Amino acid sequence: MSNDVRGYIDYIEDYNLSALIILLEDKYNIGIEEIEKDKLYNFPSATVANNQRKRFIFNIGDDNEYYCASFLIDYINYAPEAAIGFPIEGKKRLNILLDVMSEIIEITKASKMVIAITDSCQIETIKKIKFAEMRDIIHVDFTKYQAPPNTLYEIICE
Repeated sequence: MSNDVRGYIDYIEDYNLSALIILLEDKYNIGIEEIEKDKLYNFPSATVANNQRKRFIFNIGDDNEYYCASFLIDYINYAPEAAIGFPIEGKKRLNILLDVMSEIIEITKASKMVIAITDSCQIETIKKIKFAEMRDIIHVDFTKYQAPPNTLYEIICE
């Protein structure tokens, strides 16, 4: 099994996305990889339709060589001596992902982010939410399942 964070943003303004990726990878010690639309596994076709907007499609992982979010979203609290490259508390690691998502949205002035947070790319639920409620809703989902919620979030930012 692998934990995956895949998605895209629709944005309006021109922005140097390469610089943003480097900034966020360095700041949070994660990896962000630009991917093709066909790597959005199990996304319903209606969620990936492109209306001629600028779109950045990505995968977020534990580091910039291994684009799987094994530690980032497993929500397990590890022993204090664990050397995983992130905080040992699951909630703190989830906050890193939420910080990354927030910065991507805010810096690019994205109109929408669609992101799946899953175990093995299995999408079981789709939720349309507002950016202002993103943190609370995703935290509730992780608390409920104590694991990646297998949910695709359509986050409206306008």
